[in-house]
Amino acid sequence: MTEITAELPALAGAELQQVQEDMALIARGEEIDLPWRRLRVLIDHRLVELTTPVFLGGALAGSRTSLSWTDEGSRFMGQVS
Repeated sequence: MTEITAELPALAGAELQQVQEDMALIARGEEIDLPWRRLRVLIDHRLVELTTPVFLGGALAGSRTSLSWTDEGSRFMGQVS
C-alpha cells in the first residue's frame, strides 16, 4: 500500500481550539460521541491512531477498539519534549 504524503494546512484559530478540545476528550476517555469529521482531522494530522483489538477486563471485559494519542499528538499537546 502506498502512503500519500500530501501537505495538510496548519491548524489555526477555531479549528486549532477544537482539535485541542478533542484531544483532551480522548485523554479523558470521553471520545464516544466525537463526530467522524472531527476525528478525521485528528487522524489526518497524525495526532491520534486507532488500535484494535484492546482487551479489557472487569465490567468492560472483551475486545474493543481504542483511540489514542500518537507521539506527534503528545508533542502537539505539550506532553513530550
